[in-house]
Amino acid sequence: MDNAKDSKKKMNKKIFTILIILAIFMGCFFAYYKYEQSKVKFNPEGFSVETNSKDIEVITKEWMEAYTTQLKAWYVPKTQRVKEYYIETIEIKEANVVQVNFSIVMEKLKESSAVKWNGVLEGNKIKCQWVLRFQEEANQKGNPIYTAVRVQRPAAYDLEKYQTSGEKERDEYKQKYEAEIPYKNQENTYKIQDKICYVSYDGGSNWTKVPVPLEKLVAVGDGTPYFNKLQEKSYTITPEKTAFIYGGTREIPLTITYSEDKGVTWRTSEISTSLDSARVRFCSFPTTRVGYVISSTGRTMSQEEQVIFKTEDGGETWKETGHGPRTNLLQSGGFIDENIGFMSYPKIEGAETNIYRTEDGGRTFEPITLPVNKQEWMGVTFEPFIQPETPYIEGDQLFLLVGQGPEGDFKGGKLMAKYKSQDKGKTWTFVELVEPPSREEG
Repeated sequence: MDNAKDSKKKMNKKIFTILIILAIFMGCFFAYYKYEQSKVKFNPEGFSVETNSKDIEVITKEWMEAYTTQLKAWYVPKTQRVKEYYIETIEIKEANVVQVNFSIVMEKLKESSAVKWNGVLEGNKIKCQWVLRFQEEANQKGNPIYTAVRVQRPAAYDLEKYQTSGEKERDEYKQKYEAEIPYKNQENTYKIQDKICYVSYDGGSNWTKVPVPLEKLVAVGDGTPYFNKLQEKSYTITPEKTAFIYGGTREIPLTITYSEDKGVTWRTSEISTSLDSARVRFCSFPTTRVGYVISSTGRTMSQEEQVIFKTEDGGETWKETGHGPRTNLLQSGGFIDENIGFMSYPKIEGAETNIYRTEDGGRTFEPITLPVNKQEWMGVTFEPFIQPETPYIEGDQLFLLVGQGPEGDFKGGKLMAKYKSQDKGKTWTFVELVEPPSREEG
């Protein structure tokens, strides 16, 4: 009995020893497995390859071979283990940037595998398109090492390239300043087409070319020129009088080109040679003989001067008659008859008004106080209409539109207040709220 017990104890001790050894072995194996696995670079960004080649296609092939080879090791999980890979095409995008199109066959394919490879499933393969950006450096021995510092899909690369190359800015500039836009659908109108300005007196059925190069017509001394539309109110188009005001820059004097026979014949006259930085120009002809031009000049930050010119012979000769009543940036200006005119400015907190009236051709101005127009919106009462435009005659009555300014957001920010005057603009009464007139012209 004692011998049997001793034999059993010895056997149990041997089994226990074997189990301990197995546990140690398994622990060591697991540690080794994890250690080897930790050396695998699953993320392609940061993976490097040492090569003697300078050919970027060869470098790409060697990089792909090295990257996929490490993923074929037995210690790589089967769902991430590469069985085979095939390079289809390599396209050089720029220096050290290539697009490689390839396919991957996995040891164990899962739907999530395609996501991890940034590719798409196609049968038993994962189809990938990678744009690799390599960084070249030398190791301690001086041998070149190429590291993939950026891996993108082609669409992401193209978008980034578009945004950083200046192409986006060029497209935005073209869309805003050059892309053709529809002309205003009215009897007397103009359009800019193929970098030429035309006028029409029959709603667009027939067009007459304006004999001024577009580069001159849109040039500004301060700001960015629009090549697809003219500055609002820098022109007048009627069968009796068509006039375009341009210049006021260092290269082009402040000039008028005009016609009194629907564009059959044209005349051009210099208004002033002393202005070199016109930001805006406003033109008005109360009669075919008497006309006014208001031009800004000498802008410094948010301050500028405005000069008023008058003609009494249809535009052949001009004389300076006055200056604006303020030095803020001019928003709008014009005359409704041979003597009465208006100029408006941005709203300034504390100022009594931002619209002024002259009845002596611009020599002197008086402030106009408009009736307060309060509106209630979302439980708040405020005065949204702060930016007067130039008054205009409709029928035999004088009207004025007042907008909300660039920061206005009352009911979308476009709604305007309409006023009417019975005494040629000295006093005004509120009429109604209106949608702004269309400015889709060009």
